[in-house]
Amino acid sequence: MSAAAPPRRSTDSTYSLDLCPRCEEGVLTTIQAPHDIEVAGTTVRIPKVQMEACRRCGYRALSGREVRLFDVLFSSQYERIADLVAALRQARYMGMFLREEERESALGFGSRSYVESLAGDLRELYLDNESSHVLEGLNRHTGTVPVDVGGRRYTIRLPKIGEGENGVVFAFEEDPSSVFKVAKPRPYSRDHLVKECEVTEFFSRHGVPVPAIVDFDAYGNYVIKKRLEGQSLAVLYDQLGPPQSERHRRVRAAVQEFVLCLIRLFERFPQAKTSVSPNNIFVVEEGGQVRCLLVDTGPAPAHDYTGFDFEEYWNVSIPQKIERYRSVGYI
Repeated sequence: MSAAAPPRRSTDSTYSLDLCPRCEEGVLTTIQAPHDIEVAGTTVRIPKVQMEACRRCGYRALSGREVRLFDVLFSSQYERIADLVAALRQARYMGMFLREEERESALGFGSRSYVESLAGDLRELYLDNESSHVLEGLNRHTGTVPVDVGGRRYTIRLPKIGEGENGVVFAFEEDPSSVFKVAKPRPYSRDHLVKECEVTEFFSRHGVPVPAIVDFDAYGNYVIKKRLEGQSLAVLYDQLGPPQSERHRRVRAAVQEFVLCLIRLFERFPQAKTSVSPNNIFVVEEGGQVRCLLVDTGPAPAHDYTGFDFEEYWNVSIPQKIERYRSVGYI
């Protein structure tokens, strides 16, 4: 009988294991599928490219861990397919996926003018590669790591302070009152961060406490926003004591009022629908008073809150979500 795998530590990146960013229920699995890309005016079909897929909702995307396969495509223009093949061989790609792992010292996000110059398909692959490189690089370090962002330098503090389906959150030394969030390497997650920045002001106008946006990438690879007080409900939930305890009842009542307020807002403005998962709600306890804040305003179009039942949410959904978060190392 083989030994059980060691439990994941909450400080580890979950880069090798993720929940689906669309349904937030299924765990992404690795598949191989054909992928077409335009090179020098010719469509090149790569027969087996690693992708991430959710068996629960059908979500599928190129794996951010494999997009470095395409690095070589950004460096030159190829007049013939033979030139591309030679470049791939020189870059030590074998079987189209396999390449000797290399460690790179400088972490950062490239010139946005360069990103703008890329054609659509290549731009998406470049952005995947960029966030993949930053997250993998941070995962190899401890302490502090400098990251270049558009000519500015941020000193990221490790380990991470939070993680969800679409991004990993870090503290940084230059502004202790803010956090630095890096999108996970997939178009869905980058789009989520872009829309999060777009609708944050909407929630603020409607009285929902949300972190202010300080700076963000127009392509969604990172966002800097104000750090919230309190703890996530996902972390706090198991510390509340039995249901009849005063603390448990106070927090539950505050969360119920907050979540039902959000549900009513979503009914009026369906386009603002976001996740009410316990990872997305922060709870602040001050002298017997409890208040709640919304961490991430990014859209969750796959969520259906029709007939929402708070009893089921509190007693069933939250514990199930927490179990999933722990299984992949988010908390």
